[in-house]
Amino acid sequence: MLEPYEGKLSRTVLRGEGGSNTADLPDSVVENKQRFISQVMTSKAVSRSCDDIDEVTFQYAEIKAVATGNPLIKEKMQIDNDVQRLKLLKSSYDSQRYQHQDNFMVRLPKLIAAAESKLSAIKADIEYRNKMADEHTLFSIVVGISQYEEREPAGRAILAAISGAKVGYTTEIGEYKGFKILIEKNVIDCNYIILKGKNDYKMETSVSPVGIVTRIENKFNAIQEYEKLYEERLEQYNRDIVQAKADYEKPFQYEQELNEKLKRQIEINIQLDVDRQSGEDKSERQEAERSEEAERDREESDIYENRSFR
Repeated sequence: MLEPYEGKLSRTVLRGEGGSNTADLPDSVVENKQRFISQVMTSKAVSRSCDDIDEVTFQYAEIKAVATGNPLIKEKMQIDNDVQRLKLLKSSYDSQRYQHQDNFMVRLPKLIAAAESKLSAIKADIEYRNKMADEHTLFSIVVGISQYEEREPAGRAILAAISGAKVGYTTEIGEYKGFKILIEKNVIDCNYIILKGKNDYKMETSVSPVGIVTRIENKFNAIQEYEKLYEERLEQYNRDIVQAKADYEKPFQYEQELNEKLKRQIEINIQLDVDRQSGEDKSERQEAERSEEAERDREESDIYENRSFR
């Protein structure tokens, strides 16, 4: 049941067997609760579905407008909901726009500079690798202070160096064709071999002496794969920076609608405020008239009584 009461609507809802557990609520609270419940029941994300005002919510608005006798109330509620929805979209648009701006002005330029530096180092390593491969055609590797010409003894020496390396440190243990060999040993017992030139080329270790040497050789021969990887990264970064600029320059598609509804919202609020003030002025005039009438009645009564005494 709805009835006007001090500018709000008093609601009495259905009671269960245990009696009512509800209280009178302002209209906006009840409508917001209904909107939220409807979105949850349809498994929609509330923040992305605030524009999905369902049929029941419109019924609340209609009932309120009928109860108050002012159709502007319904329009005001609809405008308020639309403005809130559009402002949320505008806030999301602004946040994404700032992110796009940061991408093409700060983040992506840094990534491009770092990738170009890496690529330059890799190209230098490839050139040096090719030169050393031409000069040293036979297998040779240095571990500690010893030089090995066979893979199995070299592998055992590398495994011994790994076992003796300090945990949590990166330790240099040898050299292969002008590239340093380092061991990265961490606290979770996961060890890596790093072939270091101007750039680092990391690989996992092996428990096999021959296997660990073979991994070093394979990494030495596959440095050009890193060149291809960073060239592809640079291409992607450059595409991303163009797209980020384009996204940044896109206007907010609901800008005109938001401005129109904000303007209408102000007009309705002004009209409702004028109506309220007119109602208050009318009440004051009626009260003043009643006071004047009561005063006249008292004066007439006094005159009548004075005549009676005479």
